[in-house]
Amino acid sequence: MYNLETIGLILLLGLVLSVGGLYLKYNQQEVKRPLPTPHDLEDNFETAVEFFPDIEFPPDPVKEEVPELPWGYDDNKITVMARDPKWVFAYWDISEDKRRSMSENYGPDWEKSHSVLRVYDVTGVNNFDCTKANKYFDVEINEYTGKRYVNVEAANRAYRVDLGRILSDGNFIVMARSNVTSTPRNTISEKIDTDWMLVSENELQLLSRLGHTDSYSSAHLLDRNSN
Repeated sequence: MYNLETIGLILLLGLVLSVGGLYLKYNQQEVKRPLPTPHDLEDNFETAVEFFPDIEFPPDPVKEEVPELPWGYDDNKITVMARDPKWVFAYWDISEDKRRSMSENYGPDWEKSHSVLRVYDVTGVNNFDCTKANKYFDVEINEYTGKRYVNVEAANRAYRVDLGRILSDGNFIVMARSNVTSTPRNTISEKIDTDWMLVSENELQLLSRLGHTDSYSSAHLLDRNSN
């Protein structure tokens, strides 16, 4: 006769076999099921459009074309400004109509001429014209570059610049005349204030605490420092 332990093992084995059989039978049935047709999918499944309906996006903004900067503005002018005590910067714009007109007036000599900046020292000169400058010098240029740094060599002076051409006979023809610019000094100012002005009550109180109630001129302070 079988004991209870043997009977339990037999029953457990039978249970395992039964469950395994049911599992295999179920999988066979799943495999044997026919694949769904496209018609079945259309009837039984929601489409992507139903999940994500069409969204109307705003149209892309129209990019406006940015016009290119012109080569020049036909101003027929030259401007000069001081950069530092010994350099000035000049820039100019001459129209093609102006060049054509000058060429027609002077004929072949104009084509043989060369472009220059004529730099005048006009320090202390009023009512300037070409004959009243303290001195001048020429700088050869390419007229079409439109700009040039010029070394003026002297600080604390006033300058005016003419843009023009020198003809084969030596005559200088002005095409445009600049403004006057002044270069800064490169030394300590020689001006001495007559008197220092106290601008606040705090400064007056500070001087009174030091035993001084009067302000001092620059000359007085320089004299005291030298002693």
